[in-house]
Amino acid sequence: MSMKSKQHPSIDTGGVVRCVLAACLAAILLAAPAPTGAAKGERWKGLVRDVACVKGPDVLLGEIADPVDGAARRQWPTLSTIRLWKASDKTGHVVTVPRDKLGKVLKYYMGDAAANLALPSQLTVQTGGRVITSAELKERVVAFLTPRARDLGGDVHFKDLQMPNHIFFPNDYDRLVISMTDNLEPGRNEILLSGMTPDGKVLSRRSAVVFADVWKAVPVASRPMNRMERVTRDKVSFKRMNLAYNRDVWDGTGGPWRMARTLGRGQVFTLSHLEPVPLIERGEMVNLVYNGRGIHLSIKAEAMGEAGAGQQVEVRNIQSNKIILATVVDGETVVVR
Repeated sequence: MSMKSKQHPSIDTGGVVRCVLAACLAAILLAAPAPTGAAKGERWKGLVRDVACVKGPDVLLGEIADPVDGAARRQWPTLSTIRLWKASDKTGHVVTVPRDKLGKVLKYYMGDAAANLALPSQLTVQTGGRVITSAELKERVVAFLTPRARDLGGDVHFKDLQMPNHIFFPNDYDRLVISMTDNLEPGRNEILLSGMTPDGKVLSRRSAVVFADVWKAVPVASRPMNRMERVTRDKVSFKRMNLAYNRDVWDGTGGPWRMARTLGRGQVFTLSHLEPVPLIERGEMVNLVYNGRGIHLSIKAEAMGEAGAGQQVEVRNIQSNKIILATVVDGETVVVR
């Protein structure tokens, strides 16, 4: 940051120090206006924002700071009009001023009254437009996520929200649109923050990340389960856990199911543990139906394999021991045409 002055001192928005600080301070002091009566009056407390938009041509105290106590609020109609450095004449131009330099500049323009202001680690200022602060942005993101969290069921908590500190828009009428490319799910989620004009033109795209803890009762094995074993109600119990760290968990619906692999007692059923029970399983007794010209015959047969509806399976005629290829109709019937 460099500072120049003839009639009005200013902050060089290029942000690079190119002159000796002592010479700059001397020039500022020669041109700086004397503190107003309000600034020299009753003790007050104010807070300089970390981000702000200014209209120009001069930056006003009320554009970058807010009153904190009653004394400041009483004097704010006057304090807020204190003129500081010259704003950039380029609309949308952004400059960042570190705390130490900001404190010196405020002191040159306000004198000892500058000590009444609490300063951020840095102040980022845009000429014109508007800004969405970190607090407002967080509020908007949480409002966006809350109804989507209800669809997850269970007890949902958001944490580790990572997002921009602020978002500048070049015009007052530009708006923020929050969206997601995927549905909200347990664990890490990415959020898209788009700046848009009223006619839908995209000005900027930023991203945010949030982690969702989803606590929910999920099915676990009430006893050890073996491969090919059918999953029945008496073999399932429930335990509350965080789905963010237990992915692909079975929700207890669908079926009938059987085990695709073994599972220990108290362990969570995941979809990889389960497979649908076929309509016809090996060793089951089925009705073998013959449909021919003028003949309809039904006899008992043993399934030699497994198959679903519409699939073919070999069956053994228990009367003749003959192996026949038949088509599955339902869980009890196969047909030979």
